[in-house]
Amino acid sequence: MGGSRGITRRRFLTGSAALAALPTLAPFTGRIGQAFAATAPDPATTGRNRLVVIFLGGGNDGLNTVVPTDDADGTQRYSVYRQVRPTIGYAPSAVLPLDRPGDAAHALALSPALPRLHGMYQEGRVAVVQGVDYPSHSFSHFVGMDTWQSGQPEVAPDSGWLGRHLDRAGVGVGELRAVAVGYELPLIFRGREKQGVNLPGIPLSFADGTQAIGDARHDAAELFGLHSSAEPLRQFAGQMVESTVDLVEALENAPATPTTVNPVTNALITARVLLEGQFGLECVYVRIDGFDTHATQVPLQEQALGTVDQAIGAFFDGDAANGIAPMSADLKARTMVMTCSEFGRRVGENGGGTDHGTASPLFLVGPAGGALVPGLHGDHPDLGTTLAPADNLPPTTDLRSVYQAVLQNWLHDPDPLYGAPMPGLFA
Repeated sequence: MGGSRGITRRRFLTGSAALAALPTLAPFTGRIGQAFAATAPDPATTGRNRLVVIFLGGGNDGLNTVVPTDDADGTQRYSVYRQVRPTIGYAPSAVLPLDRPGDAAHALALSPALPRLHGMYQEGRVAVVQGVDYPSHSFSHFVGMDTWQSGQPEVAPDSGWLGRHLDRAGVGVGELRAVAVGYELPLIFRGREKQGVNLPGIPLSFADGTQAIGDARHDAAELFGLHSSAEPLRQFAGQMVESTVDLVEALENAPATPTTVNPVTNALITARVLLEGQFGLECVYVRIDGFDTHATQVPLQEQALGTVDQAIGAFFDGDAANGIAPMSADLKARTMVMTCSEFGRRVGENGGGTDHGTASPLFLVGPAGGALVPGLHGDHPDLGTTLAPADNLPPTTDLRSVYQAVLQNWLHDPDPLYGAPMPGLFA
């Protein structure tokens, strides 16, 4: 260890949140250090399934994401939709039909802003979960976000649903098991004992720069890893510092990610570089805002959904125009993307937009022919009748059953706080 590493190791890591165990290694060491457990890295990390959560900040309008196109299932669904959305409702010819076997009879379609997602749906790679919400719904952005990220709708959140997974599964020394791409560590990755890491992007560097004095500090800090087991606290702290420097060395040759005009694409490709490395990365969180569409909803939502659509497409299947290659077949077979938002919107429009509402659909995108069962899941919320249209969408799927299905069938770690998983979502 020590002086053999040279200046190049500082090329990678900078700008993660503060709380550093050593100020000279700020801001990376403190945040990584808190994520470490006292166990060695799991040798089977490359065989883990991977989960990427994209949070649609602001409250995505589900009715203009999964759109009724006819009065199917014995309802007046489309008639109500067009009646209460005279200016923002889509005509059936404008949307992308969900017409896989078993789905066509429900007369639903995707927003025209989701062509790549629709193509994946046709390939059997997308599950559409309808009417997802939680009891005692809140129309507050902050409460809704905390509830969706904690998965604890009936108590004050004390941890994230994936943070509790980290508590149960453990985080090995030197692992980047859960990474939020951005400048904050979200609740979703905060466990009661362990937590994930936030990284703003790559390439990064140490906060104290690349001068000789910085090299000396890092080499000296690395020696803390030599503490003996007779001093367990110092040994543990030393291992954290040493592992941080080792991570820099491991990441110094990470390829620079393409920079596109789409920030979500940039974040997901950053995540993909890390997923392709030997860091034990299992869960990733990315956030996009722009879904609080109180006015001029159609162009605003289409822009935001289009950004997500392009990013998911580039993440899995590449983007030749921006020099992004497709994901490797091996990683694609073990990677799933999940979308969610803090709430949906009201059934009827209000001045060209929609107010805060309740239930909304979410998407799961995974490998074709894998454990994920593609197509529509859950019932579409009842819109009422043309004589008595619903004001809000009644939930048909409890978010905890979706989380339990993902935890049990994809991450293989059910949460004891939850009941049975949503049936039929996974084979």
